[in-house]
Amino acid sequence: MKIKKSITISLGIILNLNTLFAVDTKITKELTSIIAKDKGNKIIIKRVQEPNSKLSSSFNKIKKECPPYCIQPMNIENVKTLGELEVLNFIKNMKNSSGSLLIDARTRKWHKKGTIPTAINLPFSMLNKKSKYFNKILTLLGGTKIGYNWNFDNAQTLLIFGNGAWDKQATTEIKTLINVGYPQDKLLYYRGGMQMWNSLGLTIK
Repeated sequence: MKIKKSITISLGIILNLNTLFAVDTKITKELTSIIAKDKGNKIIIKRVQEPNSKLSSSFNKIKKECPPYCIQPMNIENVKTLGELEVLNFIKNMKNSSGSLLIDARTRKWHKKGTIPTAINLPFSMLNKKSKYFNKILTLLGGTKIGYNWNFDNAQTLLIFGNGAWDKQATTEIKTLINVGYPQDKLLYYRGGMQMWNSLGLTIK
């Protein structure tokens, strides 16, 4: 009886240890996580490991009235649209590139609810010609104003996202940049946005 009891206890300990040190839910078969730099600090981006985790209330609601929450196009002119793996690769490469920025085009209120690590909040509402910040923002993005026009020879590569396929904040910002002459080959669009990022259980900050 003592031997049987000892075996049972040992098996219980092994099972508990296996649960405690379970293999991470991977991003792909080969990729478990990436390390990125966020405001000078290293941050690990991976998928949520908690089996009972759920979407936040912000992204639970399926019915979204249109307007304003109308489905956005997959492609915006000649701007390349990315999926999650390409976004992760962009973030990983940002460590070695000073000419790339991940842009959260949502309002401050949305941004504060959680965003993709390394993202800079540049609300679409600040990037319009009526905004007092318009010229300053374009200058920070690498533009140089010449008369009434802009030169973007030194423009940074921007990966822009919003809340998802039903959200026009990112597409509005991209169209504004295109209209002012920002080179389309320096613009990237993550259409899935925070909806898909959350759905896949990827790290948010």
